Amino acid sequence: MKSFIKHKRVALTLTAVLAVAPVFPAYGTLHAAGHTATYQAIDKAANSDNIPGVIVTVKNGDAGWSYASGEGNIERNHKVDADSAFRIGSTTKTFVAAVVLQLAGEKKLSLDDTVEKWLPGLVQGNGYNGNKIKIRQLLNHTSGLPDYLTPELRTKLLTNPGENYTAEQLVAIGVGLKPVTGWSYSNTNYAILGLIIQKSTGETYAEQIKKRIIEPLQLKETFLPGNSMDIPKKNARGYLDTGNKLVDITLLNPSFTNAAGEMISTGEDITTFFRALLGGKLLTPEMKKEMLTSTVDSPFGPYGLGIHQTKLPNGTSVWGHGGGIPGFTNFAGGTEDGQHVISININVLGDAVKHIDNIIASEFASEPKKELTEKEKKSKHREDVKRVMDEVVTNKRVPSVVAGGLQDGGRWSYATGTASYEVPSRVEPDFSFRIASITKTFTASVVLQLAEEKQLSLDDSVEKWLPGVVKGNGYDGNNIKIRQLLNHTSGLASYTDDNLRDIILPQNPFRYYSVDDLIGLALAKPPVYAPGKGWNYSNVNTILAGKIIQKVTGDTYAEQIRKRFIEPLGLTETFVMENSSHIPSKHATGYNMDRSGHLYDLTEMNQSWANAAGDIVSNVKDLTTFFSALLGGKLLNQEMMDQMLTTVDSPMGKVGLGIFEGKTPDGQSYWGHAGGTFGFETRAFGPLGGKHILVTAINSVGPDATAAHIKLLNKEFGR
Repeated sequence: MKSFIKHKRVALTLTAVLAVAPVFPAYGTLHAAGHTATYQAIDKAANSDNIPGVIVTVKNGDAGWSYASGEGNIERNHKVDADSAFRIGSTTKTFVAAVVLQLAGEKKLSLDDTVEKWLPGLVQGNGYNGNKIKIRQLLNHTSGLPDYLTPELRTKLLTNPGENYTAEQLVAIGVGLKPVTGWSYSNTNYAILGLIIQKSTGETYAEQIKKRIIEPLQLKETFLPGNSMDIPKKNARGYLDTGNKLVDITLLNPSFTNAAGEMISTGEDITTFFRALLGGKLLTPEMKKEMLTSTVDSPFGPYGLGIHQTKLPNGTSVWGHGGGIPGFTNFAGGTEDGQHVISININVLGDAVKHIDNIIASEFASEPKKELTEKEKKSKHREDVKRVMDEVVTNKRVPSVVAGGLQDGGRWSYATGTASYEVPSRVEPDFSFRIASITKTFTASVVLQLAEEKQLSLDDSVEKWLPGVVKGNGYDGNNIKIRQLLNHTSGLASYTDDNLRDIILPQNPFRYYSVDDLIGLALAKPPVYAPGKGWNYSNVNTILAGKIIQKVTGDTYAEQIRKRFIEPLGLTETFVMENSSHIPSKHATGYNMDRSGHLYDLTEMNQSWANAAGDIVSNVKDLTTFFSALLGGKLLNQEMMDQMLTTVDSPMGKVGLGIFEGKTPDGQSYWGHAGGTFGFETRAFGPLGGKHILVTAINSVGPDATAAHIKLLNKEFGR
């Protein structure tokens, strides 16, 4: 039978234990436990001398379990229950940090704001200057502020555990001490953060944690007790290891911990919180990146913003935080994606950390490798794509990504990032966007349907349908075929040069351009090459195709797109804008890039300058429907599909008629089109067959947006 009396070391006084233990980060160096099962590590800990009981909760993928071993009340010999509540000590810091990071994501404060900005005069004198201490330095303990838990305060806690303390009192104690250098764990930092939360929101940190975390996540057994000494739920007794006996110290006024460690919770609630936090459900990708990368070296490893990393011998990184408060020692955290999380609580403050280390190492180091089912593979693949989306929006030049599509008969959509830098708000999966040159695929499909109906031939000349339109300056419409318009081998010059793109259009975004204006701009430039003798991407090709559509049918290209695709396919959020400047549905702000690389709002733009080559607005759902139908052979017969997929070589790869082929690094083929216009870059692609489609939209332009699309396409279609 285990003993609750220690014989092999000198007895410590209660004051000596408190001198090193309260509200500390309860983790040390983790050691791999081989293939020992986690529950065996739990039982081993619970059977150790002076360890009353152990509670562990784990969530791993879709599975979850809780296990308790040992005693919750040593006086009555009651077993500990897995759903018991406990004081979480310094794990409170991660909740507080999450609130601060949310406020930073909402631009209500900046991580680089000074303490003085929010709390003037609070940190001044005795070698301190609040003007030089930033919020991020409070979060990662590099502020130079010492811990207010002095030996004198610890002695007072023993003699009067019910005494109440305010944040201001605690901060005053810390500021009264000499500054420290480098990284130094300090509860003073988080008492100040609690005050900054109150100053920036008008509510206490406790109220903000409730509103932002507890209520949304339905953490029904998580409390901020303030100065209440009780634990308001079924709980194990909390003990203090004095060296020669365990002292029941369950009843304790936690106000001395304030925002650094007052909370009470359960294993179920804490794992729910860390799964949401690490899984990106509580923070924007930018703020999650700040949390995990604004690290400094510490005795525990890299310490970020309210969270700490431990790397196991098998390479697994565990992010989390530990807590130690009289009565309890705990740890909670998990893998960076939040898929595997753990909460460990031991109802004693004393020699418990090594047991927590062993349990963590056992759980994460001995995780069995299992072959995923097809359903699990598909689920993992979809989460991997979403993770890449979350990653790319951490780039400040990629405000948001909206994506979705079709795979194996199921549709999906996801959005991440901010819809606006000026007024931060979440982007939604059903947002509309300008599809730009993806319009070309719609226009080409109309032409191919007309060819299928024998109303025209792909080998008809431009001159046949538009006599005299393409003449002079080296051009002859008799020598240019319709198919050469659709695959950009006509030799026609592009009117969208750098000057038009960077200066003329942005300076007069509401100007209307007629078709004849655009054709005139192109024909004013000499041919790039003789028809059929080269390849050159030029919007005027598709604009001429649109003009031919009108000559053949009597309808504008816009009317034909509506009749042939928008109405039959039920594309209710797809609009051919013609000369309208407004995006008619919910949408993000579109950011254009000037020549210096600066992004600026250019959402409102008269797309008449793009005409049949790029003036459609749509969304993920509608583009998925259209490309699934097109690549699935539902819009064109086999002869016309063969014509569409007959390609010429280009810098873009194989270019067909209004469509081109892309390939992943491992050789997987997909077909579709890309679009880039003022404020938006889009992609719509899929393998032939129409059963697998990806649509992506980013509300900015430039090299970073292009690179982000490539990452997503490779992740989606690569093997």
